[in-house]
Amino acid sequence: MHPVNPVLTLPLAATLAMAPSSWAAGFQTTTMPQVPDPIGFAGAFAGIHRGHLVAAGGANFPDGVMPWNGGKKVWHTRVFALDLNNPAASWKPAGSLPGPNGYGLSLTTAEGILIIGGGDENRHFNEVSLMTLDDQGKATFRPLPALPGPLAQMCGALVGRVVHLCGGIASPTATQALADHWTLDLDAPAKGWTSAPPLPAAGRILATAGSCGAEFIIAGGCSLAPDAAGKPTRLYLRDAWRFSQGAWARLEDLPRPAVAAASPAPSREGELFIVSGDDGAQTGLASPSDHKGFTPEVLRFEMKTGRWSPCGNLTEPPPVTLPAVAWKDGFILFNGEVRPGVRTPQVLLFTPAQP
Repeated sequence: MHPVNPVLTLPLAATLAMAPSSWAAGFQTTTMPQVPDPIGFAGAFAGIHRGHLVAAGGANFPDGVMPWNGGKKVWHTRVFALDLNNPAASWKPAGSLPGPNGYGLSLTTAEGILIIGGGDENRHFNEVSLMTLDDQGKATFRPLPALPGPLAQMCGALVGRVVHLCGGIASPTATQALADHWTLDLDAPAKGWTSAPPLPAAGRILATAGSCGAEFIIAGGCSLAPDAAGKPTRLYLRDAWRFSQGAWARLEDLPRPAVAAASPAPSREGELFIVSGDDGAQTGLASPSDHKGFTPEVLRFEMKTGRWSPCGNLTEPPPVTLPAVAWKDGFILFNGEVRPGVRTPQVLLFTPAQP
């Protein structure tokens, strides 16, 4: 179990009044109230509706025992909400998902929060729903057209009013990742999901997606292949791509691999940011317990020049497998995993410096 940090439990007004990190890194991070769980969640869903940050599902190891020591991973249904308009706000219970779910895709829309795919211990899902808060602050769910097949660990982003998603795996035991690319027009949802040109590269899981203007961006992740025992093995990827006007074009490679970075990627004004991510530098350790944590590095992509560059380092424990949610001038980073198997209850506001 993680000890509760008393600083993180302060009301919103107090935490946002704390000194944020320096702008010298090219961004600021500000600590927000931690989720009311001592461990936190990886692979959760998050978005904003009715001025509330709403977070749901995800998975952790509630007894604190890591999987290599026999610990059992548990997928959750709990939904929490934080009133972003109330300076004295704290997280409140907001109901439950229809079932345990994690590692899907969540996107904030004008109508509510899209919950797309995901999975649990036994299977992955093709269900899609719109999560909203009712007048009592409880989560409600309206079904939307289902995905063509079950999918988790994919990435995606909104380009205008069109959802783009790419990659993922169809089952928890899959040994090959997908390169499929699907779109959903939120102004004509009854038409369902449309097959778009697939990524012209290796299928992948846990890539980072984002949008800059009318362009859909995908970067990094890892491909899968079966080992001698038929178990999935990962190949860390550095390639990056953009989809615009119906076609893919390759971008400059990432300076380093990035797997499970905050996604959708924070982006604005022609810039896109890769926040942390597993860079593969600690693969092959004698035990996952020897892992020192993921890279704190933030990478910035500038659309005008087509170049990636380092943008500074996080000072907080760098998280992976987490959603990013746009809010005001920044992006809320909800929980995540800070070492293999180890979650965090931290909630951060990541604010890029003005260009």
